[in-house]
Amino acid sequence: MELAETLDSHADRPTVVLLHSLGTDHRLWRHQIGSLTAHYDLSTPDSRGHGKSPQAGAVGIDAWTDDLYGVIEDLGPVHLIGLSMGGLQAIAVAAKHPELVRSVTIANSFARLPIDVADARIDSSAESITRNGMAGFAKDYLDQTLTRPLDTADYAALYDAISTMSPEAYLESATATFRADVVPLLDSIACPALVVTGELDAKIPSERTAEILGGIDHAQHEIVPRAGHLSCIENPAHFNAVIASFLARVDDRAAID
Repeated sequence: MELAETLDSHADRPTVVLLHSLGTDHRLWRHQIGSLTAHYDLSTPDSRGHGKSPQAGAVGIDAWTDDLYGVIEDLGPVHLIGLSMGGLQAIAVAAKHPELVRSVTIANSFARLPIDVADARIDSSAESITRNGMAGFAKDYLDQTLTRPLDTADYAALYDAISTMSPEAYLESATATFRADVVPLLDSIACPALVVTGELDAKIPSERTAEILGGIDHAQHEIVPRAGHLSCIENPAHFNAVIASFLARVDDRAAID
């Protein structure tokens, strides 16, 4: 796992660690960087096999957690924000390393999928990649996922991230993501928690969100309107407002404590 974006650090400010979704990379967070840097240091690591991070060894919850421990061990306690695959990673780190996590935001994610759903998603991805290559797969994925047109730069960043992955790296991460089960870890999360969903997200059924909210009984829930699965880039203004409000409440409470 490689830190693709490292901004100037300030000893008196907490760090926000942004964890991207399957197939994307640190550029998923292009609209959050400017919003957050006024008050926080940022770390935007690329997951194994994504962006600037090589595919080094097997991927899965344990490997991702070890990678992220290496990122945050000297930064914590940090605010973790993860979207989809990144949400699974954030859950695992918050549960296994609570001393290093100030808060966790789980966006457009799930704690587990029914095995038939997981296998169908893996098989569909494999068939599409075999048939169309990564470039065709990237286009099909974005066509099926985005709920509104993006500006050229936003679309290009997503397309480039997905289309330049190796098929093997993508499918290994897809298998690890869709077959993950972090439900047993949810009740170990003691830090403030926020669950974010996109109003138009067809990839995350409401019961998957309910499972997270039921497992973290103190979690708050916010819905980003006019946004689908990639809510941070489909409606960044509202996403940023939700995140800023939550982080401010957490840090205000920490200051009082």
